[in-house]
Amino acid sequence: MRKLTACELSCKMNWVNEMGRLLIATTNKGKMREISALLRNEPMEIVTPDELGIVLDYEEISDDIRLVAREKAIHAWQKSGLPSLAEDTALEVDALGGLPGARAKVFFGENVSDAERWKGLLKLLEGVPMEKRTARFRCAMAVAFSENEVLAAEGVLEGVIATEPRGVGGFGYDPVFFVPSLGKTLAELSVEEKNAISHRAQALRTLLPHILQRLGKM
Repeated sequence: MRKLTACELSCKMNWVNEMGRLLIATTNKGKMREISALLRNEPMEIVTPDELGIVLDYEEISDDIRLVAREKAIHAWQKSGLPSLAEDTALEVDALGGLPGARAKVFFGENVSDAERWKGLLKLLEGVPMEKRTARFRCAMAVAFSENEVLAAEGVLEGVIATEPRGVGGFGYDPVFFVPSLGKTLAELSVEEKNAISHRAQALRTLLPHILQRLGKM
């Protein structure tokens, strides 16, 4: 990656000072890595809960990813006093009637590894032919500027659940989520390649112009 020149760095710092800060309300390192990459060159300062010394303890009790994203964003704003971006994602597998859905993270247990999750999914789909293994990631994203000012967007990525894992990148179910148009699983893509198509990137690109406009008025 090309280093910024002194002039570019100075200009970027001026933009940051003018545009303000945005809290990314997640402790998931994979999500943070992807969102940070998407916002890297935008005129804002990205901050994390750890950097602010706050604990986000919102309890996800709803299967409505839109509601969860909205409430997580508001919770983060209440904790930090900063504009806060949050998201929630569901994995819908058609052969399983839409499961694991919004509970994808805990569907196979509360404290299991990513590998245990996708292995559990593959076991449920044993014997299911490829043409019936269609699935999608659905992301709901929200950014809260106050309790009463919350912007929201969604993104969807269609794919197929592979019969075996491929790739070492990504996180979660990425090793078994196959994208037919690319001939690869998400785990075989670089962060930049994944961000070009992902459900999360789609939602963020929809929100970004509104975030920039709103931050510029603060």
